[in-house]
Amino acid sequence: MRQITNGNRTANQQAGILATLGDLLRSQGVRTRFISHITLRMTGFPVQEKTGCELDVYDFGGQVATVTIDQENKPRRFLIKLPTSGTVVPLPSVDQPQSTVRWIVGWANGGAR
Repeated sequence: MRQITNGNRTANQQAGILATLGDLLRSQGVRTRFISHITLRMTGFPVQEKTGCELDVYDFGGQVATVTIDQENKPRRFLIKLPTSGTVVPLPSVDQPQSTVRWIVGWANGGAR
């Protein structure tokens, strides 16, 4: 089975990073939902391969943000998008998820938005 690559990380690696972040956030009482978007390439059809994963973050009122991984820059960073305003905030490197977890937990529990 061929792995689909996106930048320097495979889609499976990105999915694993975001799924782990979701587990860490849930252990801190933050509600999340992990979504993986993968378009499969069928033999004989020129379908473009699109991959991506996102982690939705919720507070008591509903979805408040979406976390993705920045594929354009190095080092790879988490990005949090606020759906109401469309603002995208870069978070720490994917290699240092602890500070990202602290930031999202504080934010989801009513911290500065």
